[in-house]
Amino acid sequence: MAGFLNRLFGRVPKDRTPSNPEILRNSPQPEKDIASSPKPGPKNAESDTSQQENLNYSQSDGSLPDQPYFTQMEHLRSGVTEKDYQKAAAAARASLPWVRKWLMDPRGSEDRLELSIPALSQGGTMMAFVGDKDGLMELRKLVQEFDYLEPFKDEAENHFIDMDLFNRIREAITAKPGLLQNRLKTELDVSDGRKISRLVAYLDKAGEIRRAKSGNTYALFMQGADMPDAAAATIYSEPTMPGSHRHEKRAAKAREINLRNVKFVPLPPSPPGWDHSVDLPRSVEDFEDPQGAWAQISVEKIDKENRPDPAFRKHYTTARGSISFDDLAKSKVSLGNAGAVVFSDTAGRMGMPSALVRDAAWISAHPDGEGFASRSRSGVLTVYDGDLDVDFETDLGLAPEVIANAARLDHTGAGAGLRCIALTPDRSRYMFTYIDEAWCISRDGKMVWGVRVPEFEPRTVDLGSIRVGTSSQISDALKTMSLEMPVSHEMIQKRYRELARKTHPDINPGGEEFMKDLNRSYELLTGIDPSELVGSNNASDGSVEVKFTMTYAGYPDRISEIAFSGSGDAALLATSSGRVIRVDGQGIPKVVYEIGAYPHRIIETEAYLYLKTFSRLYVLDNDKLVALEDCPVKCDFLVSKGLLLLVENKGIRVFTEDGRPLGIALTKSPIRRAYIDSTDLVIETRTQRARFSDIKDS
Repeated sequence: MAGFLNRLFGRVPKDRTPSNPEILRNSPQPEKDIASSPKPGPKNAESDTSQQENLNYSQSDGSLPDQPYFTQMEHLRSGVTEKDYQKAAAAARASLPWVRKWLMDPRGSEDRLELSIPALSQGGTMMAFVGDKDGLMELRKLVQEFDYLEPFKDEAENHFIDMDLFNRIREAITAKPGLLQNRLKTELDVSDGRKISRLVAYLDKAGEIRRAKSGNTYALFMQGADMPDAAAATIYSEPTMPGSHRHEKRAAKAREINLRNVKFVPLPPSPPGWDHSVDLPRSVEDFEDPQGAWAQISVEKIDKENRPDPAFRKHYTTARGSISFDDLAKSKVSLGNAGAVVFSDTAGRMGMPSALVRDAAWISAHPDGEGFASRSRSGVLTVYDGDLDVDFETDLGLAPEVIANAARLDHTGAGAGLRCIALTPDRSRYMFTYIDEAWCISRDGKMVWGVRVPEFEPRTVDLGSIRVGTSSQISDALKTMSLEMPVSHEMIQKRYRELARKTHPDINPGGEEFMKDLNRSYELLTGIDPSELVGSNNASDGSVEVKFTMTYAGYPDRISEIAFSGSGDAALLATSSGRVIRVDGQGIPKVVYEIGAYPHRIIETEAYLYLKTFSRLYVLDNDKLVALEDCPVKCDFLVSKGLLLLVENKGIRVFTEDGRPLGIALTKSPIRRAYIDSTDLVIETRTQRARFSDIKDS
C-alpha cells in the first residue's frame, strides 16, 4: 500500500533542495465535463473490460486528485522509463490543472500533502530538459498560489536553472567535442558538480550525447559528432538483437490469481525505513568482534594486484561459489563493454573477470544453481552457464504476452513494462514479468504458465494508523501472548481468542490494560486491527480491512520481485502492495504472505524462505515465522554454507540458517567483499583481509 502511494507521489523530504505532445493536447481539462473522457487501460481486450472500468482513482471526498491526474502520472512514469522525455514533460504539464483543482477542493486538508507530487519534482526536470519554459512558468505559478506547496518553491525556481544549464551543456559540448566531464564545472562556472553530473546523465540517457571513458572521467560528444576511434572504442554498443525463441505466435491469456481460497499468512509489517538508526556501531579497530563471537581474528595485507575491485558491487551466491557483477561498467575489463562478471569458488578464490555481452539492468542467480541470467535495458534475456559463457538469448520484447500486455495497458513501448527475471537451478526454465503479469517459459521457448496478480482492492487507508514494531517489540508482543518463534498465524489467532475470552473487561473487570496490550500485540504481529477479526483466513474475502485516511480504487499491483523455489518447482511473486504469492509448477497460488512492503531479495533454499525488504529480513519455514531481523536500507543479504550474512558498509551480522544470531564483525574501512570459507567469515577491505575463525555457536 505505502509502496503504491510512494510510487504515485513519492515522500516529501524534510529538507527539500533543489515526444508526445498529444498527451497534453488531448488531455481532458478539469473545467470541462470529463464524464465522456476515455479511461486509461486496455483498448482492444474484451476480457479486460472489468480492469479498464476499475482503473480509476477518482474519489468524491477530495482526498485524491481526479482520475486524469493519475493518467498523466502513468504517462510521466512510462515516459521516463522509455527515455521519452518529451512525453514525460507533456504529461507533467498536463497534470498541473488537476493538481490545482485538487488543492482548491475545500474538502481536502494539509494531510493530503504528506506525500509529494512528482509532477512538480521530476516532471519539472523533464520540462527543463525539453525547454518548456511556459510549462515551468505554469508550475511556478501553481506553487506560488498555494501555501500547501511551500516546500516546492525552491525546487520550482531550480527547474529554470536546470533548463538554462541543459542548454549551456549542449552548447559547450558542441563547441568543444571531447570536453571532459570533470571540466564542465569550470567551463560553465558552476560550483555544484553533482547537479552537472545529474543533467549530463539525462542527456546521455536521452541519446543526445555520447560519453567516452577517459581516465577517471568521460569525454563528451554530441550524438552524431565525429569521434576519434580510440574514444569510440570505449563506448559500449549493444550487439544485434537475438530475436525470440518462443514457439507461440499468439498470446495466451494469463490466469488471474484468485486469492479467495488461498492460505493467507500475515506477518509483522515491514516499514519503508526506520525513523531511528539500526546501523551497526562504528569500530575504531581495523577489524573487531564486539561480542566475542569468534575465537580468533587473523589479518593480512592484500597485494595491490589482488585487491578487490569496488566496481564489482553486486554479489550472489551459487552452488559452486559466488558471482560478482560490475553492472555499471566501471572496471578495466568493462572498457567498451556493458559491464563485467567474475566468479569466486567456495574458498573465495577469484577467477578472471569476463565482459558481459549486454548491459545487466536486472540480474538473477539461483543459490542452488550454476550460472545466472540478466535482462538488458532493451529487454533481451541472456542466460549464462556456470563458466560464464552465454547459454542462450531471447528478446522478451517480442514475446506475444508482452506485446498483448503493452496494448492492454496502453504502453507505447512494449519493453517498458518488463521488470523481473528469474532462473531455475538447472536453467531449464525462466520467468519474466510485465507490470502485473508473470510468465514461466521453458528454455526451448514453450510457455509453461502465465498468471496475473489481483489488482489493488478498493480500500480506505490511514498511513499513520499502520502499527509497525521493531524486532524487539515483536518479541515483546509474542511474550505478551505467551508465544515464541517459530509461530504461525493460526497460532497467534488462536491464542488471541483464548486470551481475549479470559481477559476481556466485560468478563474480567480490571483487565482493561492487558486487553489493550493484547490488541497492540496482535496488530504488531499481523498488521491486522483486532476489531476487524471475524474468523476467516482468506486473503481477499473482505474480512481484513485496515483503516486509512486516503482512498483509492482498483489498479494493477506491479510485480516487483520474483524467484524460483529451492528446487525450482515452485515460484514466488512479490508485488508492490507487500504481498508475496507462492505458486506451484502450474502457476496455481498456494500461499500469500502479507508483509506490507515488497522484498527486493527473495531466496529460498531447501530448508527456509528468506524475504529481505529494505528494512527487515524474514525467515520462514512454510507458513511459520522462524525469525526476523531489522536492518538498514543499505544492507546486502547473502546465504552461504548454512549461514546468513547481512552485509553493511562497515559491518556484518552473521546468523544460522534459521535466523539465530551468531555474531557481529565490524571494520573501520568499507567492506569490498565478504564470504564464508569453510566455517570462517572472510572480510576484505581495500588493503586488508581478515579471517574470523572458530565461531562460538551458542
